[in-house]
Amino acid sequence: MKLRRLVLPFLFAAVSLLSTPGAHAEWVWNKGTGWIDPLDLNPKVPDQRYKLAVSMMLSGNYESSVKVFESILKEHPDSDLAEPCHFNIGQAYYLAGKYKKAFKAYERLLEKFPGIRITGLIHQKEFEAGTALMQEKPTASVIIFETIIEHNPQGPLAADSQVKIANAYFLAEDFVSAEAAYRAVLENYPRSAWAPYSLYRIPLSKLSLEARRDRDMENLWKARDGFEEYIGSYPNGTRVDEAKAKIHEVEGLIAQKQYSIAEFYLRKKKPAAAMIYLNRITKRFPNTRWAGKSQDTIDFLKKINAVKK
Repeated sequence: MKLRRLVLPFLFAAVSLLSTPGAHAEWVWNKGTGWIDPLDLNPKVPDQRYKLAVSMMLSGNYESSVKVFESILKEHPDSDLAEPCHFNIGQAYYLAGKYKKAFKAYERLLEKFPGIRITGLIHQKEFEAGTALMQEKPTASVIIFETIIEHNPQGPLAADSQVKIANAYFLAEDFVSAEAAYRAVLENYPRSAWAPYSLYRIPLSKLSLEARRDRDMENLWKARDGFEEYIGSYPNGTRVDEAKAKIHEVEGLIAQKQYSIAEFYLRKKKPAAAMIYLNRITKRFPNTRWAGKSQDTIDFLKKINAVKK
């Protein structure tokens, strides 16, 4: 028990020291002994070798510190040093920017020591690793957030993780998966603070998808309806102005596509069919620039007697 009393305070002291400005890279601090010089440590003694590994990590020698932590685990897999070694391997990988390896190290700790008292802290560290990875490889981070949800489907990080999954897909421009993930927020966490955000992002996903391809306008209409649903559900929401702007943007895209259809019929020498779309644009989307172009085209067709006046 003496070793555990030494190890655990040192573990959390080391974690807090990672963000301490001006910490001397050659010294580490221990609650029981104060500042110590790594050069005075005997690597043959397990707990002193552990302190040496922490000092390496704090000095930025992340790969070297992992090797030392791993050597301790190999030689003393069931000692009181095992838990903090696993944890700090995750920390070292995270600080080195190797977020997938950090996540795997944290998972190995949870598997080795299920139900440990720092479980919540480990989940938070996994979430941070996933968030950092998402900026580099969005879809690669999805498995991390899915795992956090599996650990505790209604836990404090569950709704946040589901939103991260949706945002990761959105960043990767997989808008179909993004929409499905945002809907999962509404289905599984309808009372969370992320519900309004997700309701707004669903039509935004549809709009982003449709804006990239030239086909039917179904998703554009659905996007418009979705933004209106958001405004109706949250009239004082923080994204009402954005939603209104998006509605105007969607209407412009719909009008543009309908104008293209009108041009197609004109090229086919079917002005009557073109007029259907031109009139529709002027009536349904009067605030778009395509309404003016449509009216000009209508006036021209009437002038040359291509259609009835």
